[in-house]
Amino acid sequence: MAEFKAAQLSNFLKKPDKKIRVFLVYGQDEGLVRERSKALCLTAVDSLDDPFCYSEIAAGDLSDDPARLMDEVTAISMMGGERVVRIRGAGNTHTNLLKPALDADLSNTLIVIEAGDLKKTASLVKLVSGASFGVIIACYKDKAQDITALIREVLGNAGLSANTDAVEYLRQNLGGDRALSRQELDKLVLYKGDDTTPITLDDVRTMIGDSSAENVFDVIDAALLGNIPLLEKSLNKAFFSGESPIAFLRMIQNQLKQLHKAALFMDRGVSSSEAIKKAGIPFFNQQKATMQLSGKNAAHMATSLSITLEAEMACKTTGYPAETICRRALLRIAMANRRR
Repeated sequence: MAEFKAAQLSNFLKKPDKKIRVFLVYGQDEGLVRERSKALCLTAVDSLDDPFCYSEIAAGDLSDDPARLMDEVTAISMMGGERVVRIRGAGNTHTNLLKPALDADLSNTLIVIEAGDLKKTASLVKLVSGASFGVIIACYKDKAQDITALIREVLGNAGLSANTDAVEYLRQNLGGDRALSRQELDKLVLYKGDDTTPITLDDVRTMIGDSSAENVFDVIDAALLGNIPLLEKSLNKAFFSGESPIAFLRMIQNQLKQLHKAALFMDRGVSSSEAIKKAGIPFFNQQKATMQLSGKNAAHMATSLSITLEAEMACKTTGYPAETICRRALLRIAMANRRR
């Protein structure tokens, strides 16, 4: 049907067009992909916590259970109204699995697909853009003007302003990931509290670091690549910023499940590149996955997954500090990966 740029998306969020039933949100900026897809979902439902009207599916799970997508798409909300089916981590390998859903009756269902960095010629992009009721939305790393607009939006909504030197510092130090940039700005707003005086350079330096280097995914990458110094540094920053230990454990669990599936294919003689595609690992994560799988087998990934599952259970049941349990589990995984 069409491709939405920022202005068209903004107009849709204010006044949704019910003729559009499928969105593909994709691109390099994972944070912006998540932010925009969430906003689209909320145009059809009031909350993403209601299982009767909102369903979230990892694209990697569709290979094992292809019927699940159609079950979710054709389900009827018990409370009436629209349903949303959100598919995360999609890629070209999932095009044929997603195609039947676009042939279903979507009059009461909105489908939002999240994907990584795809070309305009990609089969998944063509599938959605070729549908009369489909829209694609590309999400690229924030440019300077995008970051400036985000600063104005977040501070303006909080009734705050900033000095010119403070804005310039923010432009230079906020990263290209929209979600992380917004998180840093939200911290700045919280820091100001009821103080409505203009934000100064000292305020910004106190609260904002280089968010490009503080990406929460650094923790996961460091553990899976055996980079212990980076893991310790990233964990210290993350916990200081208030990140949840259980969130880290669940994030690495999801990644390990995909790596385990790829490792099973590799154990059967499939090449690493083909195994990664078969496992449904998103395009933007495939290069990292190749390094994380190097020299590993399925048993190694299964052991690492068990470590994180046991750690999550310990966080919930033992009464010991969750940060300590999480740190110990991730260090065990990093040490195992370093030795290989």
